[in-house]
This record gives sequence, structure tokens and C-alpha cells, in this order.
Amino acid sequence: MTQIYRQYKKKWTARVALFSVFTLWVTCSLPQANAQGYPDVPVPFKNGTGARVNHHLYIGLGSAGQSWFQLDTDNIPRGWQKIADFPGQPREQAVTVALEGKLYVFGGVGKSSATDTQVRALNDVYRFDPQTNQWQQLATRAPRGLVGTAATTLNGTQALLLGGVNKAIFDGYFADLAAVGNNEAQKNSVINAYFDQAPADYFYNRDVLIYEPTQNQWKSGGQVPFLGTAGSAITGVNNRLILINGEIKPGLRTAAVWLGEKQGAELKWHQLPDLVGAEKDTTQEGLAGAFSGVSHNAVLVAGGANFPGAWKQFNAGQLYAHKGLKKQWQQGVYALVDNQWRLAGQLPQPLGYGVSIQDNNKVILVGGETTDGVATSAVTQISWQGNQLHIE
Repeated sequence: MTQIYRQYKKKWTARVALFSVFTLWVTCSLPQANAQGYPDVPVPFKNGTGARVNHHLYIGLGSAGQSWFQLDTDNIPRGWQKIADFPGQPREQAVTVALEGKLYVFGGVGKSSATDTQVRALNDVYRFDPQTNQWQQLATRAPRGLVGTAATTLNGTQALLLGGVNKAIFDGYFADLAAVGNNEAQKNSVINAYFDQAPADYFYNRDVLIYEPTQNQWKSGGQVPFLGTAGSAITGVNNRLILINGEIKPGLRTAAVWLGEKQGAELKWHQLPDLVGAEKDTTQEGLAGAFSGVSHNAVLVAGGANFPGAWKQFNAGQLYAHKGLKKQWQQGVYALVDNQWRLAGQLPQPLGYGVSIQDNNKVILVGGETTDGVATSAVTQISWQGNQLHIE
């Protein structure tokens, strides 16, 4: 554990009572999960976004381009159906929150217009009305660029957005790369300068952003008491949320897990146990792009990706922590039960950067990418029953 990370870490043992006294209930009123499996999505699907409205699942963007699809879970044999195309620019890593029967899509990484020459951290907002099958760009902008952001709702009427990259630094990196063109020496200089910085110097977002759809306004939910993250998994339960891992700088993830409890206009934060290693007596490198949800009072975390060995290099003083390392997609499924993490099982294949959707006491993993970034169209369900992990 580095000194930078240690200053944000608190002992979680005093928090055990807090986490054990409340029962986790999913915030939405959802129908019972279907016994049958869900069909594959129509296209290989990664780096997209999605959410659930009543008994319909919605997914789109990412490798699907501007396409969106919906699945009626009361009529699964009908399969995924195409809905109206997204009217904005194609993008990856957007986040979606279902609020009062509509989808709200925030940010992502992409070009700001058809004539733009480079990708940027976007901060625009779109709304989809399932009743009319229509999209609308809203007259607002998020106060931060929204790339690597985690989003959820605690009450079904507001969206909470946490983490994400610093827009000025992120956009500047791609502008610098574009400026040097094909000059390999100058390109390597830009890359090394970008990655050779301490975590705090990337200025990842530490503000909790609250979006109010009725007023189309943004409000402050305070700040997190730890380094901002990108690519964290998030799960909302009752008046609380759980923020799981994420990168604290490009290529370096944290194993930390935090519980945020809504108190007034802000969140009060408590640290939970760090995620355990993928094997016995190993240290968890931390995950980005993992799936997460809740099943029968157990918090489940699945898949994700990291750079094994990054923390070893970082602790040895190498700020460019993942230099020379190979990105590895993960297969493990972890369960937080009685305030202890355990490695509960394995996904059918390494997987990350898909969409997690809660379905009563099951978590639906839609798409994602597997080893070497290959997109998949598979849909998997995981649940915790009888003190065991079940995968369908």
C-alpha cells in the first residue's frame, strides 16, 4: 500500500456493525427474475451503457454505435428489439440512469460533432421516453466531463454520478497526440509524460454530482474522502450506495470499497473491506470495468480488468505503473457476505466493460469484452442462493 493511497484509507473494522445492521434491498420495484436465460444481444457489445425500466432492459452505444435495443423480460422469446437510434454522436463509456420511467444518458467519450477530429470527454445529457420511442437532447451540461464515471439512483428521482477523468487533462492528452502526428519519438514523449504522474496529479473527479430531472439542474452531493476513481463498479441499495474499486490513475487500480449513505444533501462515507485477491494469499490489484449488483443480501462483483504487477512497480517508485505490463481481463466473481469478501466462483470467460442490470435478486451481465478486448454478445445472470454463487 503506497503512502498516497494510505492517506485515504481508514480502518474498516469499526464499520462492520454499520454494514451488518442494514438489509440490502434493491431500490427499484422489480418483477421476479425469469427462470429462462436471456438471449444474446444482436451485436457484439462492449463499452456501452444501459438500464432497466419496469420489465424492459435497454442497452446501446459503445460498439453498437448509435443503436439501442430493448428486451421485454415478460416476453423473452421475442428477443431484443431495436428502438430509435441515439441522436447524438457515437460514444463509449456513457452512463445511464432510469428515472421515473425514462432513460437519462450522460456523457461518455467520443467526438463532439461529426466534423471533430479527436475524441473528448463529453458532458451532454439525453433522455429517452419508452412510451413515445423518442430521444431528446436536454438543455444542460454536466459540470464535469463524464468518462469513467459511475452512476446510480437511490430514490428513482435523482441521478448520482461519481468519479471520472479530468476533462482538461484527458482532452489535452489526445490533442497532444494529434499534434505530433506520426512522429514516433514525439508520440512516445507525450505518452510517457502523461502516464508518468502520481495518482493525485490526474485530478480525477472527487465531487458527487446530483442531477435533478424535474428541474434539469445539477447539485452538489459533497466530495468523497478518497482519491477520485474511473471505471468503478457501483451498486445502489436503499439510501446507500457501494462504490467498488476503479483506477486511481491510468493503469493503476485500487482494491478499496466504499459505502456512501445519503444524509441530507450529501453522502457520508465509510470504508468497507478491500476486495480480496483472485487467489488465496494474493493481493488484489483492483478492478476497472467490473460488473456489480446485489443478490439475497450479498454484494456481487464480477470480471473487470487490471494490469497484474502494476502495484509492485508503483511501490518500487515507477509512476508509469503499468509500463511494459499486459492488460488482463478477469474471470472471478466475488461476494461480500457478513462483511467479508470471498472469491465465490468464475464467469464462463474473462469479461469486463459491459453493462450490469439488477433483476430482483439476480444481476444481469450484458455484453462486455473478453481477452484482448474482443467484444461479446453474451448475456449472463449471476445470483447468490444458499450461500453459493449461481451462474446462468
